[in-house]
Amino acid sequence: MANDSGTRDRAETRAAKQREREVAGAAAWQDHEAEQRAIEERTQRLRAMRLAREAEKV
Repeated sequence: MANDSGTRDRAETRAAKQREREVAGAAAWQDHEAEQRAIEERTQRLRAMRLAREAEKV
């Protein structure tokens, strides 16, 4: 009976660790996506500034 309890405890621990990894992975993915959006927004802003500057020269 003690063996079953230990097995169950290990299974619960593994499941809890897996849930923690999934949550951490989701948070990391959200951070990555937010950084990519910020990069794209900066790129668009800089491109617009460059095009405006070039248009003034013409």
